[in-house]
Amino acid sequence: MIYGLLIVLQVIVSILMVVTILLQNAKGGGLAGIAGGMTSTVFGGRTAANFLQKATSILAVIFLANCLLMAVLSGGEAQRASVTQQAVQQEGGVSPVPAGGEPAPVTTPDQPAGGGN
Repeated sequence: MIYGLLIVLQVIVSILMVVTILLQNAKGGGLAGIAGGMTSTVFGGRTAANFLQKATSILAVIFLANCLLMAVLSGGEAQRASVTQQAVQQEGGVSPVPAGGEPAPVTTPDQPAGGGN
């Protein structure tokens, strides 16, 4: 339940962060010029830049804290087995890779299993 709320918060913060970053004036003008200078008329020239910089910083801190919180909440579900090993265990078959990590020797029809010379 809480994990789902954190994901929704993460999506909202991400969208707001993209918008605030794109509205800031860059050396090339950025997307702030597309809005018809709306940010400068609403907040004033210098005030808009300060507001957008502070908003971006606050959203970035919220984004980072939310990421860390979600990582801590999902940290107890760590699994050591690979996806392939889990699939083999569910099917009840024999894994092509033994537990030691080395693959079984490959034999050809004309060569004995021991690889005898």
